[in-house]
Amino acid sequence: MEFLEAHVNLVIALGGAVGGAFISLVVGWLLRKRDYDLRLWDKLLERRIQAHENLIKVALEMRVMVALGTVDAEGEVIRAPQVLVSQEEFEQWFASAINNCLAGSTWLSIDAKREASFLQDYLVTLHLHLQPIASEDYLSVGSIIRQDFIDISANLERVAFRFFEKDARRLKLSNLDEWHKYPREQTEKRLKDTRLLQSWSEWSPLIQETTTNGN
Repeated sequence: MEFLEAHVNLVIALGGAVGGAFISLVVGWLLRKRDYDLRLWDKLLERRIQAHENLIKVALEMRVMVALGTVDAEGEVIRAPQVLVSQEEFEQWFASAINNCLAGSTWLSIDAKREASFLQDYLVTLHLHLQPIASEDYLSVGSIIRQDFIDISANLERVAFRFFEKDARRLKLSNLDEWHKYPREQTEKRLKDTRLLQSWSEWSPLIQETTTNGN
């Protein structure tokens, strides 16, 4: 006790030095951890941004139209998606679009994942329906289902932009436990409401004609 009383200033100084060193160590560790977390999040955000940009790329490609050189009953120029110019053009774009949707699907927001999944369901359905159609008739089909491409591309852009407006600033990833597709009933209803399935009678003659020519 006498020693402490005699050297109280020394003890205080020593305690201050030890405490200061400890605090510096903790602060340094926290700063390094924060820097690591930020660099890791930068990498994750980069991938998330790229995944949503891929969706926008597909949406923009779907919206490019070509004129068929005729007008409809209302005097409007009949147009069709550029990607349906021919079978070869569609096959190449089909593979590219599916790849763009799947490549970064892990990093998409839940809404974007669901909309990308619906796009895949639609394109696979379209691909199957186009099998018996001659390449030169693809644009005729495209003019009938043009509104599907416009609606789906608008939905893709909407969910992608929503990510950039809100989720991109949140330091939180989407919950992988959430189901990445719309409920089956909802998907089936949306598909049934598309021009692709509703307009079968309008382009089924193309199938009959192609089949007849094939025989």
